[in-house]
Amino acid sequence: MGYSYHKSTISSSALITLTCPNTIDLFLRNLTSSYADKSNESSVVTTSIFMFVLVAVFFNLNLFSRVSNTSAVLKPTARYFLSAAISLFLPIMSYLLSEAKGDAGESQGKDLPVQARFILMWMLFVELLRKKVEAVLVSGGMQRGYSGIITHATAVAWLGYLVFFNLKVADQVAVFGTLWLICAAKFVQRVAFTEIGRRSLAYGKNARLLSSYMAQLQLQARRGQQDAAPSERLKMCEYAVMGEEKLVLEPGPHGYVLDLNRDTVDHNVITVGKIWQLAESHSHEVLFTPNPRLKRLCLSFALFKLLRRRFEHLPLTTKEETDLCRDLIFEYICGDKGIVSDQSGVALFQLLKDEISFMCEYHHSVYPVVLASPRFLVVNYLVFPLVVAVFCFMTLAISAKGHMMSALSRIMVHNGIFTVAECLWKNVLRSQAAFFSAISISISYLLFIAFIYEEVEEFLVLVLSNWFVVSMLSSYTAKPRQSPAYSGTLHCISWVNEKLSFAGFITFKQLSVLSVSWLPMMLPTVSLPKQAKSLIMERLFSSAGSPAPLSNGQYVLDCRPQERDLSWFCESDSIAEVILTWHIATSLLEMPCRQGQEEMPWDDHKVVAARLSKYCAYLVAFHPELLPDDLEGTKHAYKVMKKDLKDTLGCWDYYFAPERDRYDKMMAEAARSENEAWPDCQQGKMNVVQKGAILGKMLIEESKAGERSIWELLAHLWVELIVYVAPSSREEQVKGHEEALGQGGELITLLWTLATHTGLTRPPPKSIVIQHVEDVEEMLRQRVEKKFYETRSHE
Repeated sequence: MGYSYHKSTISSSALITLTCPNTIDLFLRNLTSSYADKSNESSVVTTSIFMFVLVAVFFNLNLFSRVSNTSAVLKPTARYFLSAAISLFLPIMSYLLSEAKGDAGESQGKDLPVQARFILMWMLFVELLRKKVEAVLVSGGMQRGYSGIITHATAVAWLGYLVFFNLKVADQVAVFGTLWLICAAKFVQRVAFTEIGRRSLAYGKNARLLSSYMAQLQLQARRGQQDAAPSERLKMCEYAVMGEEKLVLEPGPHGYVLDLNRDTVDHNVITVGKIWQLAESHSHEVLFTPNPRLKRLCLSFALFKLLRRRFEHLPLTTKEETDLCRDLIFEYICGDKGIVSDQSGVALFQLLKDEISFMCEYHHSVYPVVLASPRFLVVNYLVFPLVVAVFCFMTLAISAKGHMMSALSRIMVHNGIFTVAECLWKNVLRSQAAFFSAISISISYLLFIAFIYEEVEEFLVLVLSNWFVVSMLSSYTAKPRQSPAYSGTLHCISWVNEKLSFAGFITFKQLSVLSVSWLPMMLPTVSLPKQAKSLIMERLFSSAGSPAPLSNGQYVLDCRPQERDLSWFCESDSIAEVILTWHIATSLLEMPCRQGQEEMPWDDHKVVAARLSKYCAYLVAFHPELLPDDLEGTKHAYKVMKKDLKDTLGCWDYYFAPERDRYDKMMAEAARSENEAWPDCQQGKMNVVQKGAILGKMLIEESKAGERSIWELLAHLWVELIVYVAPSSREEQVKGHEEALGQGGELITLLWTLATHTGLTRPPPKSIVIQHVEDVEEMLRQRVEKKFYETRSHE
């Protein structure tokens, strides 16, 4: 891998005893001479250790990060670490390269020493792995300038200078020149993905195109589906899946001017309705019957394209659109009978999870999954490698000055690189120099394997991605008489994709104020229970037509006359205070149940209430920007709660005591202050910790008469709270959901997505009622008209 057997002067002190073949003995002596030079030993060891740590991280991420996940989004923690490491990598390694050249480079005169060549090789491989931490940005609404491209181009140019101005031997120039050429090709490829995507009507400009499409579609007054039966409405849905860019005639002053002639749309655009009609036809049951997810996936993709308008600050959806979208989603989920069941909740969250998956990968993917299609795979993984191979062949021919066979023989003589590794491992315990030399060889191997695996993984992720499935499904819908091989391939890919993506499996963090752990990375993660999905689905369905407006828990308590005394604990303008109060109470009720019934299965309602309680507390603590209250107000409420909790528990118990001791102190505080503080509770003078402790004591006492009914109440109350905080239209909260996409999305983001599509809103706060200018103007206009007609009637 870039070594040669040229003659060089080596001092006798640099020689070590190695049992190696004569053909590579001189190379090994060149390699180990760096370690024999005591003045240079520290820098060489530091270089090897630094690279070993970095390559271990890359190797681990590549081999083990997506064993059971086809997502193209890398975890933010790993991306931040690798981004910082790579930003420092080039200058540090350039310095170490100059140190490795040192006097040896001057004595040899024409070539780099072996250790310097290893450092240069590592720099090239790390540059090839750079894409692991760089998202492919094809969104027109998220352009971040060209600073990243310029930085990347500078790094590639610098590496080219190091390769072609420091290496003189033909076989070395061929090997390192080929690696640099691949680096340059990958950079050009990355720039092409970004720029083509940003300028494309199908990708970067698609959100603006969809705004024009939906607006002009409504002007066409195509209301036939309003009178259609629920089972037929989805077959008439004109939400675009693919091909809408073919309708553009020209940009106009209020968006794109589109050709919405019925024949033009039917010929060019693949809609949800077309796919639904195809799925219901008997001739295509072989494809869709064993793959019911295909229909849902195309609906998720169409909804994702509509949701992009919200993230890119385009005009909001109209009431007609939200009404239609609400009917389509709930009719798809509940069917013709409109019955909410456990399967309805599962289907709803599978639909939303796929939509958020599209959004996450669109904004944060490190692979070009957005462009995934059969044509893209041919161009990117067949044509492009052939072009790069031609340039590599030309590089070899130029560096060898036409003597290509001679250069190849020097590169591959006796499979030298494998012989070197075998020789070093045989002597690794006999010599310090051999030990560190083996590390250098191993680092090169691991980087090479990581690069190869990265290329294979990228191909597999693209082929198994939702984007590729939707692309194939759209092509199949456009030409349904495809060959059996095409439909069979689509069936196999969609089946594997579903198995690897764990559709419907939703996880979220848990925070308990009675727990010792307060760091987000140490918090446990649990899954959303099926019972919670059905309860949330039921609550959303009941509020769809606004017969049951959302509340901060009051609605649930008002529906139970025997529990109306607890409504005092919901009377607060701060949703954060309500969440923390009921979370403390739920945690206190949960403690004796968890310790006294460890071997007994938990009731479904108990699991729902406990998990949603801890998740809402987690939102208050770590994602206040996702809640409807003002950001600073939510942070202040949480900060005050922590201070009051510390005063109640004491400093030692607050940080170090087990949960049982915290529980005992909280119950003692509740018993001591209940009688004297109860009037203050009704007057709003009690702090959150006191209110939560007293409420917890009340729930524990009531649970003695009927524990199941208490947990059922809490389950519905926490469902009410999480549905209540989901809708939001403020830019602060939209930005928070956008940032949460980098983490894979939160549970609250799924519900916010549904609220955005269906127009679900919460009542305005009682303490602050703002009347918009438009409403005031409308009110004045109505008064003027009323006065005018009254005057006319008197006349």
